[in-house]
Amino acid sequence: MTSSINMLQHMISRLRFSGKLLHQNIIRCSSTATPAPKIRQMHAKESPALAISQTADGARLRNADLQVIHGLDKDGYFLGVNDQGEIVGTIGAIRLTDELGFIGFYHVTEKFQNKGFEEKLWEKAIEHLGDRNIGIEVAVDDVQKCQDLGFKEEWKTGRFQGVGVNLPPEILVNKAIRPLQGMAMGKVVDYDTSTSGIHKVPLVLGWCKAPSTGYAALEDDERVMGYGVIHPLHNPITHRIAPLLTENVSIAQMLLLTLLSSIPNQKVFIDAPLRNPSFTRILTMDLKMEQIGETVRMYTKGNPGFPVQKAFGILSPDAGC
Repeated sequence: MTSSINMLQHMISRLRFSGKLLHQNIIRCSSTATPAPKIRQMHAKESPALAISQTADGARLRNADLQVIHGLDKDGYFLGVNDQGEIVGTIGAIRLTDELGFIGFYHVTEKFQNKGFEEKLWEKAIEHLGDRNIGIEVAVDDVQKCQDLGFKEEWKTGRFQGVGVNLPPEILVNKAIRPLQGMAMGKVVDYDTSTSGIHKVPLVLGWCKAPSTGYAALEDDERVMGYGVIHPLHNPITHRIAPLLTENVSIAQMLLLTLLSSIPNQKVFIDAPLRNPSFTRILTMDLKMEQIGETVRMYTKGNPGFPVQKAFGILSPDAGC
């Protein structure tokens, strides 16, 4: 019996992809094969090119953040370059662990769509990931197409947009909530690793440092029960809450309000799994945030143990963490 990865390779050899699969989130079949641009590994200094795969809703990451994410797998990002040296396509094939990989940051410029180039990008990504369980994040409309390729739906994620809040200081006084600045970050890294199952120390440390603002929730014995970060985006006075990883919805709510109070009246985004309906109600009913998008997380071998019930804000749907 062939493995799910071999089956996926077989299917991709029969289908050619066009459009934008992940953040652009459209998969189409193409029928014309033409010479494709050259594909090579992306260097860290070229990581800002990943921004072309980001959505147009204002949630684009800063170039410095893309470089931090590039560090998840320095060999796992690929560029398509035409004869003039212009970047015409990107894809990330991130080896998160020895058993888990994730495909994201997919983009092909319109000129090179429907010409066989997309297939070559995907083949390069799958070759890099080998026999790992592969994850992707796609639009709801594309779930059936991905199921035909061997992916299994695991959960839906909503993108919510709102603004920071003005709260009286006395409401925010909570000795259990501590700013990350000045904390021993080893505790936060250990919590992230033990909860997510992914060892990503450089990413956590790089993501949490200034200009980000972060807080952790601690028990009386100083044990970390969750943490959250609010991160500036590429557009001015626009932010993203990511990650928000906690033991329960009550802690998530406390951290969320603390983070939102640090950016009163400024635009903010959060990607929240919809498996937590009580948290979704906090976003939409209490904070009047609007759901502006929805995607579906899928894997070739099922959920690898990602703690959906503890993940109230996803760091990056393109990176799988």
